[in-house]
Amino acid sequence: MREFVALDFETANEQRRSACAVGLVSFDSEGKVADRYYQLLRPHPDVDYFNPINVWIHGISAEDVVDAPQWDEIYDDVAAFVADRPIVAHNMAFDGYVFSDLASMYGFEQPNNRRFCTLRLARKILVEELDRKSLDNVYDFYFPGEPFDHHHASADAEACGRIFCRMQSEFEYEQLEEMCPPTRRSRPTQRPGMLADQLLVEELIERYGNSKALENEHVVFTGTLRHGQRAAVQQLVTVVGGIPEKSLTKKTTLLVVGIPNPQAWVEGSSASRKLIKASQLRDAGSPIEVITEEEFFNRLSD
Repeated sequence: MREFVALDFETANEQRRSACAVGLVSFDSEGKVADRYYQLLRPHPDVDYFNPINVWIHGISAEDVVDAPQWDEIYDDVAAFVADRPIVAHNMAFDGYVFSDLASMYGFEQPNNRRFCTLRLARKILVEELDRKSLDNVYDFYFPGEPFDHHHASADAEACGRIFCRMQSEFEYEQLEEMCPPTRRSRPTQRPGMLADQLLVEELIERYGNSKALENEHVVFTGTLRHGQRAAVQQLVTVVGGIPEKSLTKKTTLLVVGIPNPQAWVEGSSASRKLIKASQLRDAGSPIEVITEEEFFNRLSD
């Protein structure tokens, strides 16, 4: 068993560098929790707005972080906590980039620790066992009936760390390295009339068209999407075996949230009509899951 640090961030809005909470949990060579670090964060002034969608997911608001430190104030503590150990996250494509984007924003050296993603590993290890490889589903597979406070950065980090310990007990560390090689992300070229990261439908299909992550999923989108215009992403959903829908119903299994449009909100509300309806459906026992656009495309990766 290798020592490592599990990492989780919560963000204030759709920009990854807008971290509003960080959770770190270190695990020793016996797979036990050795130490914890949790801190609310006040986002950098350039990205210090709180998207109601993010608040709805993790419950952290602007009022909660008024007196919290910024990243540069805790960087030394975080760097000392992580040291040179591997870092692990469930969806490293998100948390790892938050870590790197914060370093860029505040002018710190980029972290070069070996990174492992339990989401990517679960997609290879639990192909037959689980349809969905979300943190709560994977955790419940390994630790059935044991609850944790999902979307609290410290709790999510510990859950991820326990999953990685279980994976280390079943596979050699070198095998996990082979199953989770380092990745690089290239940014697409901006086109007139599109957001900087948007892709055409042909590019989306070329990049994600072989995924099986959405088979039989009923998918609804709300807000503006960064990866591609909505019609193009809906075509992608069909190509990979999903069912794109315009409206939420009892059959909906995924609501994907992009950049919100406040004009679509109910008067006096802090969320879109679709998000409010999703809450009602979920409370009534619907299997609907609300995820960010970033998480949606991460599921299509690998």
